[in-house]
Amino acid sequence: MSMRRQKPDDRYQKLIAHWEPLSPLVEGYRTLRLNIQFSMGDKLMQTILVTSPGASEGKTITAANLSLMMAKDHKKTVLLDFDLRNPRVHFTFDMPNLYGISSYFSDMCEIADIIQPSGVSELSIITAGPIPHNPAEMLGTPRLLELMAYLRHNFDFVIVDSPPLIVSDAMVLAREMDGCVMVVDASKTKRDSAVKAVEQLKAAGANLLGVVLNNKKVGKREGYYGYGYNA
Repeated sequence: MSMRRQKPDDRYQKLIAHWEPLSPLVEGYRTLRLNIQFSMGDKLMQTILVTSPGASEGKTITAANLSLMMAKDHKKTVLLDFDLRNPRVHFTFDMPNLYGISSYFSDMCEIADIIQPSGVSELSIITAGPIPHNPAEMLGTPRLLELMAYLRHNFDFVIVDSPPLIVSDAMVLAREMDGCVMVVDASKTKRDSAVKAVEQLKAAGANLLGVVLNNKKVGKREGYYGYGYNA
């Protein structure tokens, strides 16, 4: 079991949807989950990419807590760390990263070998694996489509923690997903940068489901405030 029974300080702050599900801050993640589910309609909305305009805006935390919310809704969910240059999911869940996505793309193992239990019912994790020297080239191989097809068949929801949009990998991944969520740090990202990022996603043919504002002040606390729209 990867997630310990006692609340570790740093992971407690990050995985609040697991450790403190009744917190007001969790309501933002619950709303995000509901907005994604409502946006589905009759469309298939199974693979969701979470990205951001730049680094350190909270996309990994958002992807992790969204995955937890899906799993707590009894949806079989897998969280993938596709930020192969700066992987953070294994730190967030305190789990090994000896093998992962890069291992699969390097033909070192099969898909089933890299799926790890999270310690939370209905939630599995695929870490990034060792940092490769050619992540962009890896995404250009048929193994990406094979991986996504396998996960679609075996899970209800596939949540992808993507690189930020300043990295070309994010656009490659965005085109292959049913929908995208963009996380923006309200305390550091300028409006023009956020608008440009939205335009980038649309130009790439991505289905932008909405935007999550991170570090938006809510009363006396800072947390997560989301709003969505269908592009």
